[in-house]
Amino acid sequence: MKRVDVRGEVCPRPALIVRDELDGLDAGETLVVEGDYPPAEENLTRTCTTHGYDVEPAESGDDSFELRITVPDE
Repeated sequence: MKRVDVRGEVCPRPALIVRDELDGLDAGETLVVEGDYPPAEENLTRTCTTHGYDVEPAESGDDSFELRITVPDE
């Protein structure tokens, strides 16, 4: 499981960083994304779901979020 930290980044940077990380993963692998910008959480969830990735929110603090994004089997 790979992790990426996008805390302190604002749109569109989190999406660009996550896209680059997902491009390097194989089918079935999971990317854990940590962030602190609420619009990025919404954007990442919507975009990844639209492109067929499984997105699960994980426990998060008041000022942060964590998403588990799994690359679909092809």
